Amino acid sequence: MSTEGYYEDLTSDEADFILDIYRVIDRLVYDGRAVTLVALGYELGVNPQELSDYLPTILIILNKVEEQYEIR
Repeated sequence: MSTEGYYEDLTSDEADFILDIYRVIDRLVYDGRAVTLVALGYELGVNPQELSDYLPTILIILNKVEEQYEIR
């Protein structure tokens, strides 16, 4: 499946939630803590099962954040 030219409409609430996920992942990686759905759910105040819809996004963010810290 090619993602080129693929766009998904996001509401501002969804976009804000993804930014919150990014901030939490960044903090967890910076602190050397494990990035798990349980940890994300706790930090975000949501049930970890609710994060399963965001799993592909979470993995992309995690890979980029880890890559960013390896470069530094």
